[in-house]
Amino acid sequence: MPKPSTHHTSVLQTVLGYFFAPWHLRQMPGDSPEHRYRRTVWCRDHCATFAGRWFIVAIAAWLIQFSPLGVLLIIAGWPILALVAPLAFMVGIAHLVAQIMAQKKVGPPPIDPPVDRDE
Repeated sequence: MPKPSTHHTSVLQTVLGYFFAPWHLRQMPGDSPEHRYRRTVWCRDHCATFAGRWFIVAIAAWLIQFSPLGVLLIIAGWPILALVAPLAFMVGIAHLVAQIMAQKKVGPPPIDPPVDRDE
């Protein structure tokens, strides 16, 4: 019977893994051309998910800041979440650019052939 994994990650590592594709790419080996190809394929397949997460953070920060609750989040005259929203949007765009560049290098993902259905 296999033993359960005893590898524990901190909260910071979990958050970095949830929001940043480069965190995952650093965990993968990249010393040979085959490993670099696999990293590029992984980026092509997953970076859009990370971009979507950042877009959700940006929209949520913007909506919260301009809701009645947002009045509480103005510190010294600076709307904090309204400043965070464009930064989150830019990080999302950076993940999309990484996905597009990876797709340029390795090509589009494979598409399953159509399935015949009995009607």
